[in-house]
Amino acid sequence: MDRSSTLDKSEKLKLRNILSKAKISLYEYELIVKLLEREPNENEIYMFGAMWSEHCAYKNSKPLLKLFPTTSNKVKILAGPGENAGIIDIGEGIKIAFKIESHNRPTAIEPFQGATTGVGGILRDILTLGARPIAFLNSLFFGSPTDEKSYYLLTNAIAGIGHYGNCTGIPTIGGQLYFDETYKENPLVNAMCIGLLETENPIPSGAIGIGNPIIYVGSETGKDGLGGAAFASSGLTEKSNKDRPAVQIGDPFLGKLLIESCLEAFKSGFVLASQDMGAAGLTCAFTEMSAKGEVGFEVNLDLVPTRGKLETHEYLLSESQERMLLVAQAGKEAELIKIFEKYNLPAVVIGKVTDTKLVTIYHRGEKVVEVPPKALTDQAPIYLREAIAPKNTVNILGKPDLEPKKEIIEKLALNILSSDNSCSRAWIYKQFDQEVQLNTILKPGMGSGALLRLKKPDGKYSKRGLAISVDGNPNYVKSNPFLGAQIAVAEAARNIACIGAEALAITNNLNFGNPEKPESFWFLQESVKGIAEGCKQLELAVTGGNVSLYNEFADGQQILPTPVIGMVGVVEDYKNSPPISFRNAGDNIWLIGETFNETDCPKLDWNKEKALYEFLIEQIKKHYIHSAHDLSENGLLLTLMESVMASSNKSLGAEINLNKDLSLRLDSCLIGESQSRALITAAEFIEFESSERLKIEKIGKVINNSQLIVKLNNDQEIVNLSADTMKEANDRHL
Repeated sequence: MDRSSTLDKSEKLKLRNILSKAKISLYEYELIVKLLEREPNENEIYMFGAMWSEHCAYKNSKPLLKLFPTTSNKVKILAGPGENAGIIDIGEGIKIAFKIESHNRPTAIEPFQGATTGVGGILRDILTLGARPIAFLNSLFFGSPTDEKSYYLLTNAIAGIGHYGNCTGIPTIGGQLYFDETYKENPLVNAMCIGLLETENPIPSGAIGIGNPIIYVGSETGKDGLGGAAFASSGLTEKSNKDRPAVQIGDPFLGKLLIESCLEAFKSGFVLASQDMGAAGLTCAFTEMSAKGEVGFEVNLDLVPTRGKLETHEYLLSESQERMLLVAQAGKEAELIKIFEKYNLPAVVIGKVTDTKLVTIYHRGEKVVEVPPKALTDQAPIYLREAIAPKNTVNILGKPDLEPKKEIIEKLALNILSSDNSCSRAWIYKQFDQEVQLNTILKPGMGSGALLRLKKPDGKYSKRGLAISVDGNPNYVKSNPFLGAQIAVAEAARNIACIGAEALAITNNLNFGNPEKPESFWFLQESVKGIAEGCKQLELAVTGGNVSLYNEFADGQQILPTPVIGMVGVVEDYKNSPPISFRNAGDNIWLIGETFNETDCPKLDWNKEKALYEFLIEQIKKHYIHSAHDLSENGLLLTLMESVMASSNKSLGAEINLNKDLSLRLDSCLIGESQSRALITAAEFIEFESSERLKIEKIGKVINNSQLIVKLNNDQEIVNLSADTMKEANDRHL
């Protein structure tokens, strides 16, 4: 029975207004009543609205996420899905925390702060485990840069990313930027953070110890970020600007103080549990910490530091940034508070852990909330959506074959270099401090993946390096989501194999449209299956991530289905890791892998893909490979041009001879996107042998001038471009 039917007209109107603001349906309201065995009050409704939002509850995606493998024989997993971030133990006492998360809707409304707080939020997910953030990466998707609004969103989002990273002294070491009209109103900002655990074991998020004090740390609570979780769980409309209060305001300088003070507090041994106040703010921190620990919380909102006067639900829903909630060892709270006072940070005991298994909240002398936390964290409704494949598939690669004419192919080459999705990103990463902390080995544009050196607990540097890649190609997923998502996993692993690293684990960000639309849900479902298959093939664990749904605008325009893979791996000696640039004139240039005539989303043969990784890692370990670059969008031609441009400071170029198989089209040879391929250089005396699993072909030499020369079948020159000419086309400032 609809409970609202027993209310009079004014009560019905009030209830419906509250439910609308909380984004709770009448059906969900009925479930809440059953769980509580009573009518919830207004504050409790708002809490359920936040915690039962798609952003927090994953109520449209949770069954699918169970398909991901969460363990691996390759690496020890210390924290996985359900924790604030994943943690892996890579040996030598080095434990790596990492996670990727989106801040899409806030960026669409206020791009600078939306991106700033996206970076700040993922930083605290890493910090709360006891890890020092050591690097950022990002994966960005925007509308055409020629569109005025898209350009405004893009440039301000990039400024926001740089602002937080630069001010906190954390390098931004890699990422990707992709343009498509579907992101015009709904851009995607996926931020990834890497951390190095500084405590012996991860700080848990589940509260323990009856009577232990609950300590609020960090910035005062204000009205910024109100309703952010619910806002992030709904599509954008023409009226979305009214939701600007749902966009948080970041303070990276305070964030830096929070890093140092929290790590010092964690190392004291007096912090027993920790949780950042991200989505749903205090509501999330109270309920998740108590639910995971199977304990109760009793807190007094009057003790919470604030900026201005707040109503009860504003305390509970505010997503003000740079805040943490700690459970401390009883009797040690004063010592912890002294640590935070040293950094001029508010730190206040606001409650205690109880044995009630209820979250009980007082405000202005009254009990304003009393709810079982698991009702909010674990008992949200799960919606099993209908999945229907679209009637029409998308042919993304079918093009007329190229004529073997120099003027045609050189024009194509320069057009590729100046295109939105291939032109230089230097103007972006020059805004980021890439070398702060002095651990960046391969800066953006230098390698196929990012590479960091690592300190061991004794303070000495390890020989081993941490390789990181963030990757996703929505064009492939649009054509074939199951295959396209596998390719995203494969390409991320290919990126780090090109610097000699073995892939160990991933985090992912699932950016999709409205799951209530069967075709949209089908793309999500098939993409999850594809990621799961890719991880099983490579024996990778999924340690967590983020789901962002309802990415659409008022007219029903949905983004391309956009799964993004953040991957980490380890190279045994980072000094061996090759860049994409050539090293020595006279080196031979080899094409590793087989080229096919692709007309749709490229096929993927996992046996060939794994053979490529094994070859690259083994030969890099032997010091045989001088440079390596994976082949992806626009195939061999773009890979060659990027390698020549990267080598121009050494005045090195390439002379290539394509002995084209008669069955292969020229466009397939030059710009085809066949998978499982890489371009490497090695000393002239080194010979590699092909096998049944892996084709290896010598295609040219590194030459002593900054030119790219491509000949067809030994005699016909089809490309002769200088590095300067290529750079002029490529260095297009968007």
